[in-house]
Amino acid sequence: MIARHMTSRERVMAALRGERVDRVPVSLWLHNFATENSAETLAAETLRLARRFEWDFLKPQSRAQCFAQMWGLRYAPSHERATPYTVTHAPLATAADLKRLEPTDARSGALGEQLRALEIIRKAVGPDTPIIWTVFSPLMVLPFLLPGGRAQAVSLMRADPTAADHALDAMAVTLAAYARGAIASGADGLFYATNMATRELSTVQECRRFQRPYDLRILHEVERAPFNLLHVCGAGVLFDEFVDYPATAFSWATVASNPSLSEVHRRTGRAVVGGLPAKPEIASLSPKEIEARGRRASAEMSGRYLLLGPDCSINPDTPDDVMDAAIAATR
Repeated sequence: MIARHMTSRERVMAALRGERVDRVPVSLWLHNFATENSAETLAAETLRLARRFEWDFLKPQSRAQCFAQMWGLRYAPSHERATPYTVTHAPLATAADLKRLEPTDARSGALGEQLRALEIIRKAVGPDTPIIWTVFSPLMVLPFLLPGGRAQAVSLMRADPTAADHALDAMAVTLAAYARGAIASGADGLFYATNMATRELSTVQECRRFQRPYDLRILHEVERAPFNLLHVCGAGVLFDEFVDYPATAFSWATVASNPSLSEVHRRTGRAVVGGLPAKPEIASLSPKEIEARGRRASAEMSGRYLLLGPDCSINPDTPDDVMDAAIAATR
């Protein structure tokens, strides 16, 4: 039995190792589309949330399009918390465009701005709060560069796999450097995400061709970091393709077509992050239901190898009392 109060870092790191904790660690993450467009405002919003809710670890919510900006995506920012940005220029359209992509400097442009935000956040919270920093898989970045999004990305990689490989390789070089930069700037690891590894979008063979080699190149650069979280987004995920990835913990949607928390822990031996619904479902649930779900997740895992969190990001305008309920579930 744990007799003493643990610090956030002690609690998170113990949970990742499967040791007993004074309570299950908890965190949530959500966009604020009006404040994610500069290092200073992203950091300020992250710190506001951290101080209000006292989460055990932070996953600052970088704008999703920052990676694609490095290869020419342009957008009009939103000035409303819950209203997304608008794409004004998608730079790629053809296989020939993919073949022209080259690595970029991960400390410049939009990614350099993200690293500045991380440095501000780390300095403000000090060493005791673990921070995981978002990096998208190259295969997740590719659809942001195309006007047809994921459907067009799938079509191009099937029609001209060599062109897709060239583009993914250029992005992997850049994102590997960015991952190293995030650790150097104060992150405890990555929130490494893909939304392309679903039965709807990829076959197993395509996942192994276009996902795995580029993911592993990036993750191996930071595999000694203490808290690398792999997030496989969506329903019907090809989870078997990720069980041996060099991650400290796994995150995914615990919906009917995906494995449960306890099943993933059994299959990987590693910690799981989840137990709470994501957008849009969370917005329709009462604080009482959120607290109940959190307690069920803790019971499923017997309070070990679990960090309570959402299946994916939650609604930008999620009420405070709903977020408070997630915290109450661990007390």
